[in-house]
Amino acid sequence: MASPDDINSTLQGIARQLGLQAQSDTNALPVASAATSPRALAINNLGTSAGTVIVAASTTRHGIVFHNPGTSAIYIYPTAIQTTPTATALGGTLLIAAGSTMSFPSAQYPNSNCGWSAFATTGSSQSFTVIEFF
Repeated sequence: MASPDDINSTLQGIARQLGLQAQSDTNALPVASAATSPRALAINNLGTSAGTVIVAASTTRHGIVFHNPGTSAIYIYPTAIQTTPTATALGGTLLIAAGSTMSFPSAQYPNSNCGWSAFATTGSSQSFTVIEFF
């Protein structure tokens, strides 16, 4: 038969584990921190020049979605990348094909807070959509 000390120790362990689980849930699915979440950014002038910032860094962002509604492929990359990519040096970029969407949800990427830049493969007035979750 378990002693009262054993039972008390077991209950304390259970309470600690429940607390850790609650914190884990909050980290994975954060509470909205702004009344304006989600925030959509419409970009209609994306060209072939690298270095165009499409969304600034944010310490309160919990998730981000990129969508390419246009007809030209778009390359995105973290703005603070060491060497800025170009159409002939694509290292560090992520390709978003025409009509495609890429997301960094908070459950998998809770700290997707960097700024992002982009360029199109062709044209000078390509459309692009960014949706941020706060």
